[in-house]
Amino acid sequence: MEFIRIFGSDDCDRCKVYLPELEKANIEFVFIDAEADEHQELCDEHEIDELPVTQVVVDGEVVGELIGSLHPDFLIKWQKDLTCEKK
Repeated sequence: MEFIRIFGSDDCDRCKVYLPELEKANIEFVFIDAEADEHQELCDEHEIDELPVTQVVVDGEVVGELIGSLHPDFLIKWQKDLTCEKK
């Protein structure tokens, strides 16, 4: 199983712009609120200290991670490239 995971927060200005751009481009992703107590362990595990962080996850393994907002076209190509390498 592969998916895009994004660590962000409601208070993150870059996230407020980035996430709607991805939704408009019909890119599916799992959003993790980095400021929520229930996600603190996951954030610590992935050493999240800047937002947003975008990860491509394949079979439970993070195969790529970038900090900051990404253009939707770049994200689609990046995910495809990473998942092809993993297979």
